[in-house]
Amino acid sequence: MASVIPQPGNDDYADLAAFWFARMNSGDAVDPKDEAEFRRWLSEDADNAMAYRGCQQTWRVLELDAGEAEVLALRATALGSDAHRLTRRRALFGLTGGAIAASCGGLWVMTAASSARALISTEAGQRLTAPLPDGSEVTLAPSSRLRLDYGADRRAAVLETGQAYFHIQPDAAPFVLRVGDRLMMIDQGRFQTSHAHGRPEVVVEQGRVQVAERGGGAPLILTAGQGWEGQGDERRAAVADVEVETAWRMGRLVVRDRPLSEVVERFNRYSADRLTLADAQAGQVRISGSFRYDGGQEFALALARGFDLSVRRTADGSWRIGSPQKASDGAATL
Repeated sequence: MASVIPQPGNDDYADLAAFWFARMNSGDAVDPKDEAEFRRWLSEDADNAMAYRGCQQTWRVLELDAGEAEVLALRATALGSDAHRLTRRRALFGLTGGAIAASCGGLWVMTAASSARALISTEAGQRLTAPLPDGSEVTLAPSSRLRLDYGADRRAAVLETGQAYFHIQPDAAPFVLRVGDRLMMIDQGRFQTSHAHGRPEVVVEQGRVQVAERGGGAPLILTAGQGWEGQGDERRAAVADVEVETAWRMGRLVVRDRPLSEVVERFNRYSADRLTLADAQAGQVRISGSFRYDGGQEFALALARGFDLSVRRTADGSWRIGSPQKASDGAATL
């Protein structure tokens, strides 16, 4: 049976790349009419081909076993005669036996009708925004790994490494995130958490987040504009600069009067390019500014111009930053 293909004017038409990716990788026989329509769509615009490749790349990011029958079971009924009564997301998420939900911005896998498990990961220099089974959304920073575990009565995840920003929708069950030795719980809202250097961190943009030790004890309550860093036995909330802390989602690194050593560490966390410091003196230079982390050369040259630092390209392609050519007091601005 041929699929009901989204047409201009309905909600599904905007994400035809995801529709075709799911259809062509369902494991079911593809109707000749669908095959012809897919080839026509793919060839009519270079952006279509690029969007489809984006879905393929997102699938690979998740490191899933594409040979598992449960993963690839996209039922023909969801794309057949009843498809006009479903949005694309409901058609893909509400299937019996398992489903793939793909888009250029993210992809997750439902492995059974009542549960959803997936490992979502990013590499250096790569950001990924993915829908969650409950309609919530997560954005992963570069070099991050998030493991989802959803069920009929639970919304759980583990941030294994890196950084993630969550927009959680209300549901009967709270969203529970494990980061290191801490559990973070929220009913609805927006927050960011990190797991680097062996300690968890959290910043709340909206809502109310409870942070507790996995072994029990009274939770720390964080509200909008507050943050916490899991270092030692410190259990007090602190004022957080949410704009600065979450700027990475826009591809930017924002710093305000921070030592270059810290800025380089943060840059290397996000970027595919690499910066190194030639000496300790260079690392003490104070930096303020907003810059993109997807261009190591541009950032290195800005340091050379704005702070009188020596910058050179090394044989391995990284940028080596040396001491200022003359003394520089206070903080400088890019």
